[in-house]
Parts: sequence; C-alpha cells; structure tokens
Amino acid sequence: MSPNNRPRASAAAATRQRRNRWLIWGGVAAVVVIAVIVAVVASGGSDSTATGKPTKFETHAVTVDGMPLPQYSNSYSGTDSDPALGKTIPKVTGVSVFDGTPVTIEPTGKPQVVVFVAHWCPHCRAEVPRLIALAKQGVFDGVDVATVATGTSADAVNYPPSAWLKSEGWPFPVTADSPEGTAAAAFGINAYPYFVLVDADGTVAGRATGEVSDAQIKANVDALKAGKPLPLLSSGASSAS
Repeated sequence: MSPNNRPRASAAAATRQRRNRWLIWGGVAAVVVIAVIVAVVASGGSDSTATGKPTKFETHAVTVDGMPLPQYSNSYSGTDSDPALGKTIPKVTGVSVFDGTPVTIEPTGKPQVVVFVAHWCPHCRAEVPRLIALAKQGVFDGVDVATVATGTSADAVNYPPSAWLKSEGWPFPVTADSPEGTAAAAFGINAYPYFVLVDADGTVAGRATGEVSDAQIKANVDALKAGKPLPLLSSGASSAS
C-alpha cells in the first residue's frame, strides 16, 4: 500500500469507529427507555389523585356473590313497600378507584351505608359535600360507609372520579365499578346518587335515590345505629342510571 493511501484508510476507520460508538450509545439509550416504561407499567403507573389524570382503576371488573337486590323504584320512597327490605346484600369484590387495592362490600357485623355516585351526575356532586360535612360532624361514627364509583365515562364531565372524590376530601373507601355497572346492578340501582342502608346483620333497612337532606340522613343513620326501624328515606332530585 502506498503512503498516499494511508491517511484515507485512517480517516475511514475513524469514521467507522465514531458511527459504531453512536450505534452503541443509541442502543443503550433505547434499552434504558424500554426499561423505564416496563417499570412504570409494572408498578401500575402514577397515582392520578395527585395530578388529576385518570388512573387505570377508574373502572374495573367486579365479582358478585349472593342474590342481587330487586331494582329500586322511586314509588317506594317514604314507604315500607320496597321488596329489598330485609334481604341480605350481595358481596361485591373489586378494587379501589384510587390505587387498585382490593376492596370488598359485604355484611360487616356493623350498620352500613352503601353510596353509589357517578362523576358526571350534578346531584352526586351536590350530595358529596353534604355527606362529607355530616361525616365531620360524627354522624357516621360507628357505621361502615362503602362507596361505589359507577356510571363512569371518560367522555363525560368531571372525569375522572378518582380525582373528583380526592379533591372533595371523600373520607371513605371507593370501589371502582365495571364499565357495565355490575356492582350497581347487584344493588338494584335506578338513579344517581343511590343509597342502601344496611342493618348490622347485613340486611337492607332502607334505600333511596337522589339528593337526600342532611336531616333525613341523620335521622335514618341514628335509627340504623340504634337498631330501630328507619323513619325511611325520601328520594330527591336524581340523575337516571
């Protein structure tokens, strides 16, 4: 090889080395990005309640054990004609709308109030602060309160429910319902918000839909805790399910 060819060969070799180094570093960067994505997915992603963004638990499959309750009708309001009275509530197993931890709604051996809310329902959005205020007053002390976020739709206002309830300061566990509303149907929902009051033995003591006044809630919860017949809830303004 003549001396005139050596510099060209050296320059070509150097170019190849630089290209190989870029390829190596590019490959390493790609591996790091993939590893980060895998780690985020494996951890379940970030908590939406801090950012206002949806979690992957806004809706989730639930299982139901036991007989579903008959569908509620507003004609039962303020009467003792509700066919669910005295029936044992079904057991619903799902996950928390906030972080995906397991949640079960079932007879607990204590009086219980099961509340069903939809994020887009204006009556739910009006009722939630009232219930929070009553909780702060101690109205629900000695009572288990279970919540189901149902009717969830990413296309509707006030989505996602996890961020809404977190921002309101909702103090109770919240189960994510399935996209089909399996948990709500098992409790016989016909409108939002929806309340099922349950005696300590796990049987239905009363049901109501819509905005229920503070005085009515307090009177019925007090009777529930005392093991007395409820004065019965009257259904107020509601959104159809």
